[in-house]
Amino acid sequence: MSKEKIEEKRNVKENILNISTLIFLFLIPLFSTTYFYSSYTTLFEVVIIFVIFFATLIIYKESRKNSKYLFIYYALCFLYLIISFLRSDTFYSLVPGNFNYNFLDEGLTIIKLITPITLIYSLYYQKIEWKKYLLVLKIWVILICGSIIITNIFKISLSSYSNLPITKNIFEWNINNYYQETASKGFFVYANQEAVIMIMLLLLFIYDFLYKNKKSVFYIILLMFAMLMLGTRVSSVGGFLTLICAYIFYIFYCVYKKEKYVFKSLYVLIPICIWGILLPISPYANRNIELNTIQENYSDAVAAVTGQDEIEETKEKSNTNIDYVYANYNPNYLPQVFFEDYYPIKYDSDFWYEFVKNTPLEEMNYRTIETSIIKRVVEINDDKLDVLFGISNARIQNIVNIERDFVLHYYAFGIIGSIVLLLVYIIMLVYSIYKLFKYQTYYLFIITTAILLFVFSAYLTGNIINSMNAIIPFAFISSGVFLSKKVDK
Repeated sequence: MSKEKIEEKRNVKENILNISTLIFLFLIPLFSTTYFYSSYTTLFEVVIIFVIFFATLIIYKESRKNSKYLFIYYALCFLYLIISFLRSDTFYSLVPGNFNYNFLDEGLTIIKLITPITLIYSLYYQKIEWKKYLLVLKIWVILICGSIIITNIFKISLSSYSNLPITKNIFEWNINNYYQETASKGFFVYANQEAVIMIMLLLLFIYDFLYKNKKSVFYIILLMFAMLMLGTRVSSVGGFLTLICAYIFYIFYCVYKKEKYVFKSLYVLIPICIWGILLPISPYANRNIELNTIQENYSDAVAAVTGQDEIEETKEKSNTNIDYVYANYNPNYLPQVFFEDYYPIKYDSDFWYEFVKNTPLEEMNYRTIETSIIKRVVEINDDKLDVLFGISNARIQNIVNIERDFVLHYYAFGIIGSIVLLLVYIIMLVYSIYKLFKYQTYYLFIITTAILLFVFSAYLTGNIINSMNAIIPFAFISSGVFLSKKVDK
């Protein structure tokens, strides 16, 4: 067979793999909906990513040269899993069953955590061009934002803070609304996952609008409405600040690079102004009003009984820890499920007594409660190696999920485990910063900011880094850093 035919055959294979990868990426938002979200679809996503990876190794010969480093990385992750398993028998807690460590669940979690670097490796060698890269992003915006906006208008969307349908749409927003009845996430499972994805998409379409296609303002407006409807802090406030800062940086960039300021960039002020007008009556604003009202009412009630401190102190001493907790906890801030189901008070009443007694109301929120529980579990286990290797993600999920990803991973995997399993985020962030300083383009500023915001959002909230439906979009969007040489600005 001639070299020409061999090359032609190889090009056909590359195109088939390229198209297959894109089709898989197109469908990612669907796997985040209540209709498709399950352990089976998660497994399907993992399998497809590794199929793409091995197909890349077979078709792209140059990809095999560095694959040994990836397999060494896999070996390190497997070694960590074995260490975690060997330590599982020595775990001790006050709760019977020691929260049921499961080797299979822990292994599946680790496999999920290594999929981003696997997909990024494949995308690096597939070299998807800018138009196809942007096409994936456009489809994601249409599927994610389009569904959130349409379901909001027709009041069939699920609430972002519950799984009940909303009762008021965007046309009925006002400062007196109850946020759970207006914040809408379409049919997606987790609002915070969609918020993180949309804030990354917003950045890419700001770039595309400023440097490529003025019609991309349409996608920016879609993102604006959907992010306001979602009603989370990351989507509503984070998105607004991101849009403003990206535009301001563009102005400074033009001055620094002595580029001509393009008049069409003023169109960005349209979504900024609309965002600023709607934000004070948005679901996010309603949520802040609601939480502040609860805290003020509770503070008033506390102030009304401060004159009875000595009586209450005497009464406190005569009650059991459990009685004290039930008599003094605030259900608006500490739901019973935490001390009845997640970490039962009957097994550790001392912890709950001290927590209710000593935790100020302004510091009591779900993340504080969750983190305090896991800290207590680690304290009871009293193993110095927990700092290095953690107590396992499987065990933590059987207690309570910490809604702050990097805090969760610290307790689940320890310092060593977190560095190994989350290495991809360090690599992509350092690489993008290096490229930004080297080439100093607005595009690389956008990509670097997108990666930074993903990491920062994961720190602020949870269910991001452990979810395939968030880390696959991260892997694809951050792979845009490899396009920097082809993108002129």
